[in-house]
Amino acid sequence: MKIFSYFFDYKRRFKRFENILFWNHSRKIKGPFLVKLIGLSTVAILTFNLFNHEVYAKNKAEADEKLTSVIMITRHGARTPLKIVSRLDEVEYPSDLLLPFVKAKYRLKHLDGSDFDHDVLSYYDELNLRNVLKGGIGRGQLTKVGERQMFDLGRRVKYRYIDELKFLSPNYNTDEFYTRSTHYRRTINSAKSVLAGIYLVSPNIDNNDPFIINVQLLNEEVLFPNAINCSYFAEMFKFVETLSLYSKNVEYITNLNRLNEIIRGSSEIENAKNITFTAFMDDMRARKVHGLHVPSDLEEFMSVGDKYAAMELTAETEHNIKISCGRLLNLFKENLAESYEKDSSNKKIKSPKFRYYSAHDSTLNALLVAFGLFDEYKSWPPLGADITIELWKKLDDNQDLPRKYFVRIYYCGKRVFLPESLNKECDLESFFKILEKNSVDKHGYDLLCHKKFN
Repeated sequence: MKIFSYFFDYKRRFKRFENILFWNHSRKIKGPFLVKLIGLSTVAILTFNLFNHEVYAKNKAEADEKLTSVIMITRHGARTPLKIVSRLDEVEYPSDLLLPFVKAKYRLKHLDGSDFDHDVLSYYDELNLRNVLKGGIGRGQLTKVGERQMFDLGRRVKYRYIDELKFLSPNYNTDEFYTRSTHYRRTINSAKSVLAGIYLVSPNIDNNDPFIINVQLLNEEVLFPNAINCSYFAEMFKFVETLSLYSKNVEYITNLNRLNEIIRGSSEIENAKNITFTAFMDDMRARKVHGLHVPSDLEEFMSVGDKYAAMELTAETEHNIKISCGRLLNLFKENLAESYEKDSSNKKIKSPKFRYYSAHDSTLNALLVAFGLFDEYKSWPPLGADITIELWKKLDDNQDLPRKYFVRIYYCGKRVFLPESLNKECDLESFFKILEKNSVDKHGYDLLCHKKFN
């Protein structure tokens, strides 16, 4: 019936085909061709307008929802390797990989708002810069390839929240958009690149008002599983390095044996001597993303390596999830509670609409475990990956106030559903319960970290 109702609306538009008729007559094109042309054009117009009608209806159906706040946490972009497989020939990482792709200016701040000295390096950055790779550059450094990845992620954020949803202003405003990074060069420069992708027309602009990136000293950082301030986690980390000795996963052990036999010449798995998939993939991924040589006899492990590296990474977190990301989950809880209070009351609360945290693979992996999503993906979070939590409000007066609010979660831009709310919206009250399972405050964290490791 839709087609017939549209037909009469567009009848007058068929006049334009008279021009085509005269044009065809002058070109001596035969009648059958013209009939086909008019027929196909008519169908195209009707199809286009039916599609637009359905899109309009969809937008109209979503008009009773309002986005109130967003939390996004990312893994940094491509970097030089942290680990290299010592028995393989090293590849050369040319120094021009560290030339910036994004020229934007930024300024670092402590969480209390005071200025943070740009020249002060974290302990790990100092260590990585001393471990020079062939080619003369340090380990763990964000490259221009990584900056490009994060700039492109910023463009995706811009499209969704500025262009499509009109949620953010097109002009950078720290009251609206809050950014925090771990104290690593690679995460700070990743944050800079994302912000440039959102707010600048080009990565080459260098005269912008500086972006503000808030930074916490590493000994107090909660944005990743932190062995620096947790003796229990540090001991557990040493134990997990011997995971292969205790794993009952036959497929994992078989592939680890083969990998070690090819590289080390021995399939015997020994503590401190075996090559883990985490170390292997760190080296190989860095090579591949920068177009460097990957040995042909190791290519077969690239397809399964992410899964096994994720298993090794997850072993650090899943049995101690409260230590791994408990304080971060607590931070999310505080963020969402603040956004809820601001939107549901008439109080003037200073709370940003968008909170962006620039972090690491271990951060995203721990969150996937905490949200019950690891079994679905079973893969190492890719470079430039993101988890985004949107807080929405239903504009329906018939519902209780707490149930008006619900969350939508995205992983690498794809909508995901929590096991507790498969294929349906997760209301804010239920999401708080999910967060509370594993969230801890500083006091609870300190108690967990000072217990004895068995």
